[in-house]
Amino acid sequence: MKFNSNKERRFYWESLNISYSNEEMDKALATLKSDTSKVLQLHYLHKYSLKEIAKLLNRSIAVIRNHHNRGIYKLYRHFNPRSSDIV
Repeated sequence: MKFNSNKERRFYWESLNISYSNEEMDKALATLKSDTSKVLQLHYLHKYSLKEIAKLLNRSIAVIRNHHNRGIYKLYRHFNPRSSDIV
């Protein structure tokens, strides 16, 4: 599965939150690397922009985007383990 835009990533995140309990989402986030999980939580739960997160974590916007994109894809793989989609 490819998420080609922020709109698609946000839509996927929202669909996960509708489909899975908070406990299931917390467990899924716990499988991610710490920084990746932190970026997703700050962006989607606390409504920080990626630019704000970059400043907060003292990282470049490119690094934050990579964590964000990688995190969404890994959540997709977590909830769809048999999917043969390749990014």
